[in-house]
Amino acid sequence: MRDSQRRLAYKMAEQEAIGKLIEMEKKKDKGNRENIGKLKRMRHSLEFKISTEALSLAQEKMMVRKVGEINAQIEELLKMDRLERKKGLVSKDVETYQKTLSEVVAQVTELDGKLDALYSEIRKALGVHRRKPKTAMHKEEGSRPHQKPQDINLEDIVVIKKKDVKESARPVEQPEM
Repeated sequence: MRDSQRRLAYKMAEQEAIGKLIEMEKKKDKGNRENIGKLKRMRHSLEFKISTEALSLAQEKMMVRKVGEINAQIEELLKMDRLERKKGLVSKDVETYQKTLSEVVAQVTELDGKLDALYSEIRKALGVHRRKPKTAMHKEEGSRPHQKPQDINLEDIVVIKKKDVKESARPVEQPEM
């Protein structure tokens, strides 16, 4: 349960961080996301020109630099898409962890109730009364001073069989001096 809580906290922090990063990128980007297709077409046409046309060395170097710049721009724009995709996956993980954690809490609550019922049956069988809450004990202190509550020990629940001491375990006689 603690492990699930840690994972949930980690995923929620990751989701928040990715959300802030996306907001910062959107402010910086300002609508260039629609240009991905245009940039890809430009890159393709430049690569086609480089491979098919006879150009001077300087012109070809300039076109290769432009292709590199276009590739960098495309990578920046695709980074946003990857972040948004990752945010979606993290939010699904958060939902999954929350659902799992709520199921575990429900199971723990159910088992706790069953355990309380078993303890009450054991107390009834042994004739031991249940402790009263501290607030109730303080109210009754005036009527019953210095009375200790009864605890259930394992000795009350389990019968312990003691082995007989064998004669080989006699005390050793000390020689007289």
